[in-house]
Amino acid sequence: IRQAVLRGYLGCSFMRIFWRQFCEDIDDLKEMPWADHVQFYFSDQGERADLDALLKGYKNGWHVYTCGPDRYMEGVVQAAARQGFPEAARHLEYFSVPEQPDYVNHAFTVTLAKSGKDLIISANKTLSDVLLDNGIPVDVKCSDGICGVCKCGLIKGDIEHRDFVLSNKQRETEIITCQSRAAHADGHIVIDL
Repeated sequence: IRQAVLRGYLGCSFMRIFWRQFCEDIDDLKEMPWADHVQFYFSDQGERADLDALLKGYKNGWHVYTCGPDRYMEGVVQAAARQGFPEAARHLEYFSVPEQPDYVNHAFTVTLAKSGKDLIISANKTLSDVLLDNGIPVDVKCSDGICGVCKCGLIKGDIEHRDFVLSNKQRETEIITCQSRAAHADGHIVIDL
């Protein structure tokens, strides 16, 4: 099986590794101005990317971005960690929602820091739903917590983060409004809106 699985942007230059199921666009890729930065690996030809070798030599400010099957992305993230990439420099892009635990939704209150307005988020609504229902603009794309478009600053409150975008460090000060909720029933959070 071949498919796109890793896009690693390192500093000003970039490296792209494509593992494609359908080869028809490989010729097009070879004609791109950045073609000398592309490496191909075909599993049906016994080829495998040595992720540790590809990610070695981490320098401050470098980031690695990966997309593809969960198992492969986990391998990329583990290799990046071994090679010194801090958590904030390791990025995953999901194409579908990974398996999630059975969450229990409960009502909570959100305070909008800029206006002081309180909104009640019922168990059957998301934070982004209620913001939009109240005329507060928030961009929403996936509604699944995998894209990060609806990210908002978090000022205060315990959050049950249900997204697949934010790093642990980012979760201290940000929330994905289409999925994440207050961690406790009748909880209260303050966001930077």
